[in-house]
Amino acid sequence: MKKKPLLLRWIGAGLLGTLALIYASSFLPGRADLTAEGRYTLSPATKQLLAGLQAPVTVTVLLQGSQLPAGFTRLAMSTQAFLAQCERQNPANFRFRFVNPDQFVTDSVLFPLNDSAKQGWLKANAIKQTEQVESGTKAVFIYPLALVEYDGGFAPVNLLQGQGNKGFLNPGANLLQSEVINNAEAQMEYQFASSVASLVQNRIPIVAYSIGNGQPQGPETYDLNTTLQAKYRFFLLNLNTEPFISDSIKALLMVKPTLPFTDLQKLKLDQYLMRGGRLLLAVDQLNAGMDTLMANGSQLTAFSRNLNLDDLLFKYGVRINNDLVQDRQADMLPQNVGSVGGQPQIELLPWPYFPLLYSSTNHPIAKNLDAVVMQFPNSIDTVKAEGIEKNILLASSNTSRVEGAPALVSVNVLKQNDNASAYQQAYVPLAVLLEGRFKSLYANRMGPAQIDSMQAAGRPFLTTGSAAGKVLVTGDADWVLNGVTRKGPLPMGVNPYTQYQFANKDFLLNSLEYLTDETGIMATRGKSFTLRVLDPKRLETQKQYWQWFNIGLPLLLLLLLAAVLGFWRRQKYTRATLAHPTPTQ
Repeated sequence: MKKKPLLLRWIGAGLLGTLALIYASSFLPGRADLTAEGRYTLSPATKQLLAGLQAPVTVTVLLQGSQLPAGFTRLAMSTQAFLAQCERQNPANFRFRFVNPDQFVTDSVLFPLNDSAKQGWLKANAIKQTEQVESGTKAVFIYPLALVEYDGGFAPVNLLQGQGNKGFLNPGANLLQSEVINNAEAQMEYQFASSVASLVQNRIPIVAYSIGNGQPQGPETYDLNTTLQAKYRFFLLNLNTEPFISDSIKALLMVKPTLPFTDLQKLKLDQYLMRGGRLLLAVDQLNAGMDTLMANGSQLTAFSRNLNLDDLLFKYGVRINNDLVQDRQADMLPQNVGSVGGQPQIELLPWPYFPLLYSSTNHPIAKNLDAVVMQFPNSIDTVKAEGIEKNILLASSNTSRVEGAPALVSVNVLKQNDNASAYQQAYVPLAVLLEGRFKSLYANRMGPAQIDSMQAAGRPFLTTGSAAGKVLVTGDADWVLNGVTRKGPLPMGVNPYTQYQFANKDFLLNSLEYLTDETGIMATRGKSFTLRVLDPKRLETQKQYWQWFNIGLPLLLLLLLAAVLGFWRRQKYTRATLAHPTPTQ
């Protein structure tokens, strides 16, 4: 038997070694993440959360089926890869499965939930797609949803939370769909980690809603109450009757006050913040509103409410101005554009007093969110405050303008919508976050008797923050309130005419979670994945070249290799024949 050539033996050994390495790597824990943005690396907070699970967590994803469109197929694959990564952190107490929505609704053993609740959840989060069939087209509903189960409790996850789904409403917008999927992948760790944390945490944060200064408490706060009661211990706090704001309150909401604040009320807010408190102040400086405008006909004059909060906010680092911000990038409202045959002609037109606000910041509160809609907002200026970090979370577009008070609000503003020169201001701040150790407004205003009385009550007066506090200020309050129709309250951020739901609720929940978060999970919302797409223009002009390059070149190399091997074999055996000729008979 002839000895194998040395080259062939080396090739065989290399192939066997490669296969052995691939097989052995399947048993190794974890994997190397070579991406610049750490796409496949869990944050320390998430790893700690998963490692500390004391009971099994089961995640059920409703993205299963061979008929999923390409975008959702990619989303399903990304979700599976992420959950497998989580499972490796705690194989004993973390598992996941993919099921189709029909099985989720009909299987009462795996999913012992109320059937109507299941169907309502699916209906509220369904995405409608149009599919081509032989007879024409048919509607297909897809559910980018997951359900997290832990110790008898359930937490829902919408994989496209805050993305607006706009990319999937237009199947032709491939780039837009890719951006939506990319954003969803970046937020996936936060979505699942926060859901698991909400189930395993022993303490539910306390969030209070301040009253006593004319804050709304009617049906317009229905969705606000419902949303917060589902996630927090939520109750009302009357600034007039409470002697102080308890440190046990993790966040205090001040929504649309209409009556001026007294110094005693402001002192309570001030000292709560000095002790590391967290405030969300949604303030309307002017008395502008759609109800007032419709009651007055076609116009109204907006005056300042004189809330007596300016000195407090200025001390902390911001000023809410007495003005109204208008933006060409605005929500749609029905307007009378004329009359035909005595009948009014109604069209949906952008109403510049209802700006649509997108965020360009990397801050976890506002990153990768769909638009937040505000109503008659006031601009915000940042001012110097030593030791305070400021982040502008929401701002107007680059086609906006500001009108100072007293401001005339009129439907005639619609005539200027097409006039770009009338909207020359850009990126006017409308939501600002302040963080740090604040200094008290009353540091040099308190008398000895007041200081002694606070000391005797066990609440010593602080001139400087003993712990870092947080204040989120928005120049509008209607963004956290819901509309009300004859059928009842609408969800927060829903346009009653188009039924489109903006990201107001997501922005609110993100804000409160950031204000109350003590685990560090909220920081995972700041993840950013770079979308690396091919140049569509070059693809169009060089399509045939790259097709031949990707298909023809490998075949050509294969034929060339075959020719070289064939030539080498002929040369080898020709030389062998010449060296050892066959003896003749």
